[in-house]
Amino acid sequence: MMRYLVRLANDQGHTPKDVKTLQTRIRELLGSEDKIGNLRISTSAIEFDLFAEQADLNTSRSLLESKISRVVTLRSIDSRVPTREEKEVLREGIDLFNQERFWEAHEVLEEIWHPATGADRDIIQGLILTAAALVHYQKNEKAVCISILGRAREKLGAHDHFKGVDIGRLRAGIEQILKDSTPKLLQVEWVKTKPAPQPA
Repeated sequence: MMRYLVRLANDQGHTPKDVKTLQTRIRELLGSEDKIGNLRISTSAIEFDLFAEQADLNTSRSLLESKISRVVTLRSIDSRVPTREEKEVLREGIDLFNQERFWEAHEVLEEIWHPATGADRDIIQGLILTAAALVHYQKNEKAVCISILGRAREKLGAHDHFKGVDIGRLRAGIEQILKDSTPKLLQVEWVKTKPAPQPA
């Protein structure tokens, strides 16, 4: 049995409040309680882990596309990509985050978190915790989301920038959520660089 990431197009405007209903519907469709896990909903996709034999994958895909929505992503989670440059991994993690693919962002950022040390390790963990918190938001677990965002804020510290990432803006968004006790989607911005002055 292998583990796959499935992302279905969210063409019907499902929200995190629909997690339990969709989870039940997909489990009934695929014929097993154990076949899917960790369902979460973004504005563009319904994501979940699918546990299946490779031989059953096409049948599962056909059922999902005929009864739920078209498959946007179907890939093995068990295989790991070889070691990559930190800059490449950070960019991919932020890109996934900004596409509301928080679970994937979390997984990708762990590649650079494990070997990191000191303040870099804390900031990367803050980014990972922010993504993890928003996974819980997508699962309609608002209290868990807020709790994890509190830990993320602490890990991000007082830094304004990290390797081109605007940490100050992200921290401000987290602080607003914590103040309001109302989770919402966040974006991670890159620091805007000013063009060099032109000689007169």
